[in-house]
Amino acid sequence: MKNIDLEIGSAHSVCLCGVNGVGKSTLLRIVAGLLQPDNGIVRICGYDIGRDPEKAKTQLGVISHKSMVYPNLTAAENLSFFAGLYGVKDSKNRIDKLLRDVGLFSYRYDRAGTLSRGLLQRLAIARALVHQPTVLLADEPFTGLDGEASQHLISVLSDFVKNDGTIFMTTHDTQVGLKCCDRVIVLDKSNLILDAMTSDIDNDRFAQDYLSYARAGI
Repeated sequence: MKNIDLEIGSAHSVCLCGVNGVGKSTLLRIVAGLLQPDNGIVRICGYDIGRDPEKAKTQLGVISHKSMVYPNLTAAENLSFFAGLYGVKDSKNRIDKLLRDVGLFSYRYDRAGTLSRGLLQRLAIARALVHQPTVLLADEPFTGLDGEASQHLISVLSDFVKNDGTIFMTTHDTQVGLKCCDRVIVLDKSNLILDAMTSDIDNDRFAQDYLSYARAGI
């Protein structure tokens, strides 16, 4: 990463776009505290994730193209386990609400390993939200989802932002980014080459420019 300087406020959703290999996932892993940058500071709700990782990470929920749940546990058992890790109070009611929110309540006793890709991603979302984080990091969360599952995920993300949450997500699909985020950032060769509000972007022109950029990077 080179000269990355970003500030994202509450109730905002930001999409980080770029072709494969430009550093999107690396940047997200740095923000999540999973990678240590050579220099620079990442603050989550005022907490320096390098110096005060425990407090910073309690503010974070993380979604990736991997579900990060236990296949031999049921949907409800998975959420109960992660709720316990975060010391969530009244976890039974919290878990039931999340399962309903993501459309998994009728699957609550099904083992995670038996769920379809779309349902498994819904469980991953619930896992990321179980401790009521302030910031949601999502690394290519739409990978492998069909149209219905994608629409459901967009709805859940929208509700999170409406409740003053902050989303920072990566995708190589610009149309998804423009649809579900209010700000888009394009990364190229570890540098930011665009940072704009989606309301200021001409979707058709942006799609053409992005395609040209992607082809140039091949």
